[in-house]
Amino acid sequence: MSVYKVLKTDDEFLTAAMSQKRVTIFERRGDLAGCIVDYGGPVEKYTPASIKIAGAHYFRCEFEFRMILA
Repeated sequence: MSVYKVLKTDDEFLTAAMSQKRVTIFERRGDLAGCIVDYGGPVEKYTPASIKIAGAHYFRCEFEFRMILA
C-alpha cells in the first residue's frame, strides 16, 4: 500500500519539483472524481493557477495532485 501526500501549497509543489518525485494527477470533481487523469511525472513548473507536469498544464482548481511518499 502506498502512502501519498496531496499537494496544495506552493511550498509543497516546490518540494516536489526539487525532489523530482512523480506526481500523479487525479480528477477532482464529477462522476470521475478520484480517478487518475495521468500518471504524471516530476513537477516542471507551477503558478498560482496551474501546474506543469510531463509537458502538460493542469489547472490547480480542477485537479488533485498526489506525490507518493512510500
